[in-house]
Amino acid sequence: MGAETMGDQLEFDFIPSRQPESGASRSVPPTLRHTAKPIASRTERPPTRPKPTPFHYTHAMRDVVGDVVATLEELQHIDLDRVLLSIAQARQSSTHGVYASCYPLRFEGGEREVLHKKRRFRMPTLQHEGHEILYIVYFMLPRFHEEQDYKEKLATVIHELYHISPFFNGDIRRFPGKNFAHGHSREVYHAAMRRLADQYLSTSPRARDHEFLERAFSELMEHPGGVVGTCIPRPKPVLVDVPPPRRSPRK
Repeated sequence: MGAETMGDQLEFDFIPSRQPESGASRSVPPTLRHTAKPIASRTERPPTRPKPTPFHYTHAMRDVVGDVVATLEELQHIDLDRVLLSIAQARQSSTHGVYASCYPLRFEGGEREVLHKKRRFRMPTLQHEGHEILYIVYFMLPRFHEEQDYKEKLATVIHELYHISPFFNGDIRRFPGKNFAHGHSREVYHAAMRRLADQYLSTSPRARDHEFLERAFSELMEHPGGVVGTCIPRPKPVLVDVPPPRRSPRK
Protein backbone atom coordinates (compact mmCIF):
# COMPACT_ATOMS: atom_id res chain seq x y z
CA MET A 1 0.00 0.00 0.00
CA GLY A 2 1.98 2.97 -1.21
CA ALA A 3 1.24 6.62 -0.78
CA GLU A 4 -0.65 8.15 -3.67
CA THR A 5 0.61 11.45 -5.08
CA MET A 6 -1.24 13.79 -7.41
CA GLY A 7 0.45 16.02 -9.96
CA ASP A 8 -0.19 19.72 -10.32
CA GLN A 9 -3.19 20.58 -12.47
CA LEU A 10 -2.82 23.31 -15.07
CA GLU A 11 -5.79 24.89 -16.85
CA PHE A 12 -5.42 25.72 -20.52
CA ASP A 13 -7.68 27.88 -22.61
CA PHE A 14 -8.44 27.06 -26.23
CA ILE A 15 -7.49 30.02 -28.45
CA PRO A 16 -8.56 29.77 -32.14
CA SER A 17 -5.72 30.55 -34.54
CA ARG A 18 -5.88 33.17 -37.24
CA GLN A 19 -7.55 32.13 -40.48
CA PRO A 20 -5.14 31.62 -43.41
CA GLU A 21 -4.98 34.32 -46.07
CA SER A 22 -7.15 33.88 -49.16
CA GLY A 23 -5.71 31.50 -51.67
CA ALA A 24 -3.78 29.60 -49.03
CA SER A 25 -4.53 25.92 -49.08
CA ARG A 26 -2.92 24.82 -45.84
CA SER A 27 -4.70 24.94 -42.49
CA VAL A 28 -3.16 26.30 -39.33
CA PRO A 29 -3.64 24.10 -36.25
CA PRO A 30 -5.17 25.61 -33.15
CA THR A 31 -2.83 26.75 -30.40
CA LEU A 32 -2.93 26.39 -26.66
CA ARG A 33 -1.75 28.86 -24.12
CA HIS A 34 -1.62 28.90 -20.37
CA THR A 35 -3.44 31.92 -18.95
CA ALA A 36 -3.76 33.29 -15.46
CA LYS A 37 -7.44 34.14 -15.98
CA PRO A 38 -9.93 32.07 -17.95
CA ILE A 39 -11.31 33.62 -21.11
CA ALA A 40 -15.06 33.96 -21.06
CA SER A 41 -16.97 31.99 -23.63
CA ARG A 42 -20.54 31.00 -24.31
CA THR A 43 -19.84 27.48 -23.12
CA GLU A 44 -18.23 28.57 -19.84
CA ARG A 45 -19.85 26.84 -16.84
CA PRO A 46 -20.37 28.51 -13.48
CA PRO A 47 -17.86 27.44 -10.80
CA THR A 48 -18.96 24.35 -8.91
CA ARG A 49 -19.18 24.36 -5.15
CA PRO A 50 -16.43 22.42 -3.39
CA LYS A 51 -17.54 19.09 -2.00
CA PRO A 52 -17.83 18.97 1.80
CA THR A 53 -14.96 17.28 3.58
CA PRO A 54 -16.21 14.20 5.44
CA PHE A 55 -15.14 13.27 8.96
CA HIS A 56 -12.29 10.75 8.62
CA TYR A 57 -12.61 8.35 11.54
CA THR A 58 -9.28 6.58 11.22
CA HIS A 59 -7.39 9.87 10.92
CA ALA A 60 -9.04 11.04 14.14
CA MET A 61 -8.23 7.73 15.85
CA ARG A 62 -4.63 8.04 14.66
CA ASP A 63 -4.35 11.22 16.70
CA VAL A 64 -5.76 9.43 19.77
CA VAL A 65 -3.42 6.46 19.38
CA GLY A 66 -0.41 8.70 18.79
CA ASP A 67 -0.96 10.62 22.02
CA VAL A 68 -1.64 7.44 24.03
CA VAL A 69 1.59 5.81 22.79
CA ALA A 70 3.61 8.97 23.42
CA THR A 71 2.23 9.27 26.98
CA LEU A 72 2.29 5.74 28.44
CA GLU A 73 5.67 4.22 29.19
CA GLU A 74 4.17 0.73 28.79
CA LEU A 75 3.65 1.43 25.08
CA GLN A 76 6.94 3.15 24.23
CA HIS A 77 8.13 0.14 22.23
CA ILE A 78 5.48 0.71 19.54
CA ASP A 79 6.58 2.24 16.23
CA LEU A 80 3.39 3.71 14.77
CA ASP A 81 4.97 3.93 11.31
CA ARG A 82 4.56 0.16 11.23
CA VAL A 83 1.02 0.03 12.62
CA LEU A 84 -2.09 0.68 10.53
CA LEU A 85 -5.54 1.58 11.81
CA SER A 86 -8.70 0.40 10.11
CA ILE A 87 -12.43 0.50 10.62
CA ALA A 88 -14.67 -2.52 10.20
CA GLN A 89 -18.43 -2.79 10.33
CA ALA A 90 -19.98 -4.50 13.33
CA ARG A 91 -22.58 -6.90 11.96
CA GLN A 92 -24.93 -6.50 14.88
CA SER A 93 -25.36 -4.42 18.01
CA SER A 94 -24.37 -6.34 21.12
CA THR A 95 -22.83 -5.39 24.45
CA HIS A 96 -20.92 -8.70 24.29
CA GLY A 97 -19.50 -8.12 20.81
CA VAL A 98 -15.95 -7.21 19.90
CA TYR A 99 -15.18 -3.47 20.03
CA ALA A 100 -11.69 -3.62 18.50
CA SER A 101 -8.94 -6.09 17.68
CA CYS A 102 -5.18 -6.13 17.12
CA TYR A 103 -4.17 -8.24 14.13
CA PRO A 104 -0.49 -9.35 14.01
CA LEU A 105 1.23 -9.89 10.67
CA ARG A 106 3.80 -12.41 11.92
CA PHE A 107 3.51 -15.78 13.63
CA GLU A 108 4.71 -16.74 17.11
CA GLY A 109 8.14 -15.34 17.87
CA GLY A 110 7.94 -12.98 14.88
CA GLU A 111 8.37 -15.81 12.37
CA ARG A 112 7.27 -15.14 8.81
CA GLU A 113 6.36 -18.77 8.18
CA VAL A 114 4.83 -21.58 10.21
CA LEU A 115 4.44 -25.31 9.69
CA HIS A 116 0.88 -26.48 10.39
CA LYS A 117 -0.28 -30.04 9.75
CA LYS A 118 2.68 -30.66 7.43
CA ARG A 119 1.86 -27.57 5.42
CA ARG A 120 3.92 -24.39 5.41
CA PHE A 121 2.17 -21.00 5.54
CA ARG A 122 3.57 -17.49 5.15
CA MET A 123 2.06 -14.17 6.15
CA PRO A 124 1.93 -11.67 3.26
CA THR A 125 4.19 -8.62 3.40
CA LEU A 126 2.30 -5.35 3.70
CA GLN A 127 4.08 -2.09 2.81
CA HIS A 128 2.88 1.44 3.54
CA GLU A 129 4.82 4.64 2.88
CA GLY A 130 8.12 2.80 2.78
CA HIS A 131 7.57 0.79 5.97
CA GLU A 132 6.72 -2.86 6.45
CA ILE A 133 3.54 -3.09 8.50
CA LEU A 134 3.59 -5.45 11.49
CA TYR A 135 0.16 -4.81 13.03
CA ILE A 136 -3.32 -3.64 12.05
CA VAL A 137 -5.71 -2.37 14.73
CA TYR A 138 -9.39 -2.63 13.77
CA PHE A 139 -12.22 -0.60 15.31
CA MET A 140 -15.69 -2.09 14.94
CA LEU A 141 -18.18 0.63 14.03
CA PRO A 142 -20.58 1.76 15.22
CA ARG A 143 -20.24 -0.61 18.23
CA PHE A 144 -16.87 0.74 19.42
CA HIS A 145 -18.19 4.28 19.38
CA GLU A 146 -21.80 3.84 20.50
CA GLU A 147 -21.57 1.36 23.36
CA GLN A 148 -18.69 2.81 25.39
CA ASP A 149 -18.14 6.08 27.23
CA TYR A 150 -15.06 8.27 26.76
CA LYS A 151 -12.86 6.51 29.32
CA GLU A 152 -13.89 3.03 28.18
CA LYS A 153 -13.04 3.89 24.57
CA LEU A 154 -9.55 4.87 25.73
CA ALA A 155 -9.28 1.65 27.75
CA THR A 156 -10.21 -0.34 24.64
CA VAL A 157 -7.57 1.48 22.58
CA ILE A 158 -4.94 0.70 25.23
CA HIS A 159 -6.23 -2.88 25.49
CA GLU A 160 -5.44 -3.50 21.82
CA LEU A 161 -2.13 -1.63 21.80
CA TYR A 162 -0.93 -3.61 24.84
CA HIS A 163 -1.40 -6.80 22.81
CA ILE A 164 1.57 -5.70 20.67
CA SER A 165 4.65 -7.71 21.65
CA PRO A 166 7.24 -5.83 23.76
CA PHE A 167 9.76 -7.09 21.18
CA PHE A 168 7.69 -5.41 18.42
CA ASN A 169 8.35 -8.32 16.10
CA GLY A 170 4.89 -8.72 14.53
CA ASP A 171 3.70 -11.23 17.14
CA ILE A 172 1.33 -10.51 20.03
CA ARG A 173 2.36 -10.18 23.68
CA ARG A 174 2.24 -13.71 25.09
CA PHE A 175 1.49 -14.52 28.73
CA PRO A 176 2.42 -17.84 30.39
CA GLY A 177 -0.19 -20.55 30.40
CA LYS A 178 -3.02 -21.61 28.15
CA ASN A 179 -4.65 -18.16 27.94
CA PHE A 180 -1.54 -16.56 26.42
CA ALA A 181 -3.40 -13.56 24.96
CA HIS A 182 -4.88 -12.16 28.20
CA GLY A 183 -3.06 -13.95 31.01
CA HIS A 184 -5.05 -15.03 34.07
CA SER A 185 -8.34 -13.76 32.64
CA ARG A 186 -9.69 -11.23 30.19
CA GLU A 187 -11.40 -9.35 33.05
CA VAL A 188 -8.16 -8.96 35.01
CA TYR A 189 -6.35 -7.89 31.84
CA HIS A 190 -8.92 -5.24 30.98
CA ALA A 191 -9.00 -3.94 34.57
CA ALA A 192 -5.29 -3.19 34.17
CA MET A 193 -6.06 -1.38 30.91
CA ARG A 194 -8.63 0.78 32.72
CA ARG A 195 -5.93 1.78 35.21
CA LEU A 196 -3.66 2.74 32.32
CA ALA A 197 -6.52 4.80 30.86
CA ASP A 198 -6.79 6.64 34.20
CA GLN A 199 -3.03 7.21 34.09
CA TYR A 200 -3.29 8.61 30.57
CA LEU A 201 -6.18 10.92 31.53
CA SER A 202 -4.23 12.29 34.49
CA THR A 203 -0.93 12.68 32.61
CA SER A 204 -1.48 13.88 29.04
CA PRO A 205 -2.54 17.52 28.57
CA ARG A 206 -4.34 16.41 25.39
CA ALA A 207 -6.23 13.52 26.96
CA ARG A 208 -9.54 15.41 26.86
CA ASP A 209 -9.01 16.94 23.42
CA HIS A 210 -10.48 14.01 21.46
CA GLU A 211 -13.88 15.65 21.36
CA PHE A 212 -15.32 13.32 18.71
CA LEU A 213 -15.18 10.45 21.21
CA GLU A 214 -17.71 12.31 23.36
CA ARG A 215 -20.25 12.69 20.54
CA ALA A 216 -22.82 10.12 19.51
CA PHE A 217 -22.05 8.28 16.28
CA SER A 218 -25.34 9.48 14.82
CA GLU A 219 -24.13 13.02 15.43
CA LEU A 220 -20.88 12.30 13.61
CA MET A 221 -22.92 11.00 10.69
CA GLU A 222 -24.55 14.45 10.41
CA HIS A 223 -21.14 15.94 9.59
CA PRO A 224 -21.09 17.45 6.06
CA GLY A 225 -19.94 14.62 3.85
CA GLY A 226 -20.68 11.99 6.49
CA VAL A 227 -18.13 9.65 8.08
CA VAL A 228 -15.39 7.83 6.16
CA GLY A 229 -12.40 5.77 7.18
CA THR A 230 -9.67 3.43 6.01
CA CYS A 231 -10.89 -0.13 5.63
CA ILE A 232 -8.18 -2.79 5.26
CA PRO A 233 -9.09 -6.42 4.50
CA ARG A 234 -7.46 -8.80 6.96
CA PRO A 235 -4.38 -10.37 5.35
CA LYS A 236 -4.56 -14.15 5.32
CA PRO A 237 -1.70 -16.64 5.55
CA VAL A 238 -0.64 -17.98 2.15
CA LEU A 239 0.07 -21.66 1.58
CA VAL A 240 3.63 -21.90 0.24
CA ASP A 241 4.51 -25.58 0.60
CA VAL A 242 2.11 -28.38 -0.29
CA PRO A 243 3.22 -31.90 0.69
CA PRO A 244 3.42 -34.35 -2.21
CA PRO A 245 0.50 -36.77 -2.51
CA ARG A 246 0.97 -40.16 -0.96
CA ARG A 247 1.64 -42.96 -3.37
CA SER A 248 -0.35 -46.11 -2.88
CA PRO A 249 1.86 -49.15 -2.31
CA ARG A 250 2.23 -51.53 -5.21
CA LYS A 251 0.50 -54.85 -4.87
